Amino acid sequence: MSARPDSAAWPRRLAWRAQALPLGLFWAGSSLLPPRLAAAAGSRLFRWLGPLTRKQRFVARNLELAYPELDTAERDAIARDVWSNFGAVLAEYPHLGRYAAAGTDALETEVHPATRVFLGEGRPAVFVTAHLANWELPGLALGRLGVQLSVVYAPQGNPHVDAMLQQHRSALGCDFVPKTDSIRTLVAALKAGHSVGLLSDQRTDFGEQLPFFGRPAMTAISPAWLALRQGCPLVPVRVERRAHGRYRVHVLAPLSGDDTSRAGVLALSKRLNGLFEAWIRERPGQWLCMRRRWPGRIEA
Repeated sequence: MSARPDSAAWPRRLAWRAQALPLGLFWAGSSLLPPRLAAAAGSRLFRWLGPLTRKQRFVARNLELAYPELDTAERDAIARDVWSNFGAVLAEYPHLGRYAAAGTDALETEVHPATRVFLGEGRPAVFVTAHLANWELPGLALGRLGVQLSVVYAPQGNPHVDAMLQQHRSALGCDFVPKTDSIRTLVAALKAGHSVGLLSDQRTDFGEQLPFFGRPAMTAISPAWLALRQGCPLVPVRVERRAHGRYRVHVLAPLSGDDTSRAGVLALSKRLNGLFEAWIRERPGQWLCMRRRWPGRIEA
């Protein structure tokens, strides 16, 4: 007997296409503009549009928990900056190839001397960054430094959106590893002499409760675990938006640690959380905070 067709398949596929169409049109329009104008246009659009979406409740709640000392008007101003930065990043995806081909004026990179030493030796490392400014660009900056990098990413639920994203990301020159069952792949990459890159500032269901802005938050400990267990440097990488279409990437000194026990992994992860918090406090409007970061119910 032949298998019965999935009655939900066609509606689901049509919904995926309908959801992907506006993004495809947005990227088509962005690609027609120079990178700086595209980023400025995306920034302006989402500064207006973002607060009207359902995601605004997550942004507002995260900022309320991170900055309880601010009043509502001050947090609303930061939220508009968050949406503005997100719109700029979104508009820059069609231009990742141009950033790859551009000179240092568009993408400056500063490397700590201690990190430059082991980079020169060709040693693998665990590079970790946060969703700040344009979080796609550290991979490009590290590639320019000669780093062979495998980057973990979370596939989108909509396969059409995921395919478009990965097509744009191909300009970065990294290998991309799906988040599901990624640890085994990353361990193999490090053993083969390749470095790995992770974004670990957002909530995870498989982490540990660690302090973040003075509150317990589920935190990924995989960067510290990988670095300590594989004997590799754990290197924080910070990216800052200097202006539309202009960035600076800071490849910082490795975080020291040699205690491979659970306590050592947690201690190093806490230090990394503290570093992310410091970056966010300095540039709160460049932080992507559109998902629940701390436990608790968010009112509709």
